[in-house]
Amino acid sequence: MIEVIDNAIPRKLCQEAFYYLDMYTGWQRLADSPATGADYTLGNVFEMRQMEPIAKKVYESIGSPPSKKCLYNCFRHGDNPKPHVDSELEEGMTYLLYVNLDWTVDMGGETIFIDPKTDDIIKSVLPRAGRLIKFKSTIPHLARPPVRDGFPRRYSIVFQSHPTI
Repeated sequence: MIEVIDNAIPRKLCQEAFYYLDMYTGWQRLADSPATGADYTLGNVFEMRQMEPIAKKVYESIGSPPSKKCLYNCFRHGDNPKPHVDSELEEGMTYLLYVNLDWTVDMGGETIFIDPKTDDIIKSVLPRAGRLIKFKSTIPHLARPPVRDGFPRRYSIVFQSHPTI
C-alpha cells in the first residue's frame, strides 16, 4: 500500500518546516551501508517523546498517526542512498512528508519503491511541498539524491509506527 496525499499540511507550515531544516545544525551522519559505514546521508532520528517543536507541529497537522520514531532527512547531490525497509513487521506504516517549496522533475530527488521479488520499480514519487506518502514500512524504498543542477538539498520529515532498530 502506497498512498500519495498532496497538500497534507498547510503551505505556511511547509515553509516553516523547510526553513527550519535549511538552517538546521543538528545533522548527523546516518549510514547508508550499515555493514560497512562506507556511505552516509545527513539526518537525525528522534523518539516521539523527544520531537522538536517543528516536527510536533507537522505530526499534529498530518493527524498524529501512530508513530514511535521521527526522522529528518537531508539528501544532497552525490549521496548514495541504498534500498531499505523501515520495518519487518506487516503492521508497520511510514509517513514521509516533503517540505522543499519549489521542486520540479528535473531536480531528481524521487522516492523510489521497489518490488522485493523482482527488484523492479513499482512507484516513483516526486517531491512536492506538503506531499505526504503513506506506505507499508515493509516495502523496500530509497531516495534518489538531487541532481547536480537542482536544489542542493532535499528535505523530508518521516514518522514510523514500527521502526526497525
